[in-house]
Amino acid sequence: MVVFDQHIAQHEGQADQRHPGDGHFWGFLGPGITDTPDGGRSHRRALIDGLIAVGHSIVFLQRNRDLDQAGYDLRDRYAWDSGLPAIDALFLEWRWPVPGRSTTSCGSPGHTCDLHRQDELVAHYTTDRKVPMIISDKDLKLEPGSPLWPLPVVAVCEAALKPSPGADSLLFPVADRRPRVHRLRPRHTPATTGNGDDRPPDRLEDPRRAQPGPHRSRPADPGSP
Repeated sequence: MVVFDQHIAQHEGQADQRHPGDGHFWGFLGPGITDTPDGGRSHRRALIDGLIAVGHSIVFLQRNRDLDQAGYDLRDRYAWDSGLPAIDALFLEWRWPVPGRSTTSCGSPGHTCDLHRQDELVAHYTTDRKVPMIISDKDLKLEPGSPLWPLPVVAVCEAALKPSPGADSLLFPVADRRPRVHRLRPRHTPATTGNGDDRPPDRLEDPRRAQPGPHRSRPADPGSP
């Protein structure tokens, strides 16, 4: 799960200091660990660094899993907050129920708290406080009937050139730091593997043979003509 939010630094006796952008997520920024749901690890840091480079301030609304689980200390570059600070905007890498893992009780074997944390953030910021929220629904798991679709403060994004009706396109960023020698090499056929969520982790898929799935339609706004 990846969540991005906009943090407001508040100190007693001082005026609010609003930062242009923030973020929170369930995955890792560094090498991380194996056997964990984290399909965004390949491009997450590129997105974060890009936002910071243009002046946004990012706060990850989760515990520091890079340090706690992988022993990778990035505290000199990024900030984490497992509480519920005042924010300007929230960005979520959308999580969904995975039986036996995110649907189990906290502390039980194999449990991951990504879904519980997401529910807490949505309830606190979006439902109660109407804080603007961007949902990055990379796996198309946000149900068409979700009450989040019609909310005016919610924008749904998909990693697609032609997203579902009502959604916007948000592709995976790549940090372009190397010479573009790839243009001189033969084109390779891309493939995807399961990420350990609810897709088989050992199946390769040739995108040229993949059949497109049905697009979802965002429910009509009751107030629209």
